Amino acid sequence: MKTEDKIHLKGFRSWAEVDKDRLVHNVKSIHSRVNKDIFAVVKADAYGHGAAEVSKILQGLKPVRYLCVATAEEGRELREAGINSDVLVLGGILPEEVDIFSSYNLVPVVSDFDQLRLAINNRIKKVHLKFDTGMHRLGFYPGQLDEIIKIASGRIHIEGIMSHFPSADTDPEYTQKQITAFGKIVKQAEKYGIKPRYIHLQNSAGLEYRCDFCNSVRIGISIYGEKPSRSFSIPVKTVMSVKAKVITVKQLKKGERVSYGGTFRAPADMKIAVVAFGYADGLPRALSNRGYFLFKDRKIRIIGNVTMDMTIVDVTGLEDIKPDDTVTVIGRDREKEIYFEEVASLCNTIPYEIMCRISKRVKRVIV
Repeated sequence: MKTEDKIHLKGFRSWAEVDKDRLVHNVKSIHSRVNKDIFAVVKADAYGHGAAEVSKILQGLKPVRYLCVATAEEGRELREAGINSDVLVLGGILPEEVDIFSSYNLVPVVSDFDQLRLAINNRIKKVHLKFDTGMHRLGFYPGQLDEIIKIASGRIHIEGIMSHFPSADTDPEYTQKQITAFGKIVKQAEKYGIKPRYIHLQNSAGLEYRCDFCNSVRIGISIYGEKPSRSFSIPVKTVMSVKAKVITVKQLKKGERVSYGGTFRAPADMKIAVVAFGYADGLPRALSNRGYFLFKDRKIRIIGNVTMDMTIVDVTGLEDIKPDDTVTVIGRDREKEIYFEEVASLCNTIPYEIMCRISKRVKRVIV
């Protein structure tokens, strides 16, 4: 970490180190495999990594053509942070957001006729059309292309056509059917003279499938270094490491209980440390009595219930741990690493959720 970063972190009990080199490595690794334009997904505060900080890095990378957010408000935040890349709003355009789209030069994904008319009537310059090929969330149906053309022809620039995979990581057969269905939509659009600059369907898990008619990919979790499936073959590295300070170190006698509810009882005399990180910081309470942190490459087990602002760990036998020391909550610690996928598995959820849970009070710093 740079000296100025250390100075800037004074007063913070926890922080998340975002590794710029690893982020760049992941983008380059993905691009070298697919050789397509990249739409980098930075919604939900860049999956908890810090949207403004991450976007400043991504917008300088040649393969990255668009930054993708979920809402107009997220797009505005990027612009006000000085981001000048093209920004695609995946969640569409709502009537009360029209001024934000116009003032901040945002591009909406349009997935129904109300949104299409709204964009046209408010002189939005360009849109990406989304088609529903099996997700059944947002998107036009393939049979609606005729009406789309009647409404949009000559009135708005259709820069992109897209769809979305719901289960590329678990259902290859269904995913392949979606690719075929989307290919038919693209061909039909071409017959109407629509030749969009960008055709995108593949998400991170979808990179394992061939989609030769797509010229861009829309990726999130893989650029942050988590594999969307066990079969994911592109080498990526975890970008974020979450750190926290030790508040105090104390002794525990055999039979004494720990934390709320007393769910842990010391089987023998123990040494414990209290770490300044709890569920308000984003640590799942489900890790109570089952998760662990890292301290100088050594595992320190979580004991008792995770509390709002603090977590207690077993440091029996560690002579070198003391107050104000740093432990790793998630991520890399010297030669060892706690992966988001590992934490997610312990909590019976997905790494996306664990990433997005890291709260705003955890300072993000680029290293």
